[in-house]
Amino acid sequence: MDEDTLHACVKDALDTLLIPPAEWTTMPAGGYGLSAAAAGRLARLGLKRGWPDLILVHAARVYGIELKTRTGRLSKTRIVRTRRGGPRVLVGQEEMHPRLEAAGMPIAVCRSLDDVLLALRKWRVPLRTREPSARSAGQVAA
Repeated sequence: MDEDTLHACVKDALDTLLIPPAEWTTMPAGGYGLSAAAAGRLARLGLKRGWPDLILVHAARVYGIELKTRTGRLSKTRIVRTRRGGPRVLVGQEEMHPRLEAAGMPIAVCRSLDDVLLALRKWRVPLRTREPSARSAGQVAA
């Protein structure tokens, strides 16, 4: 399953299973081949690199979920050159996630919907229960 398919599957599950007042959003800013102008505009507006794909808020806590394919890896910090030749540090997930965790945001790297549901259970985020369908057997929320 590619990351976009996983993302859409998780989106459908969260929309169905999360119990208000829990809320979530997605921040899939990486991996989409943004033009230099679009990437620069988002950076000027404050979009930070290395944040998790999904941000969930429940009971005054903020949680992060990073979605990866079976073989996907967290990005690493790298240094690139600007048009003027100066160095620019692009912070990777390997460095940003520990910083966010130190600030109080638990983060789970998930490779399947089951992984996401396990993380939510671990964090004690209440979920609706549902009858398992043939397609989602084994993915029933507790």
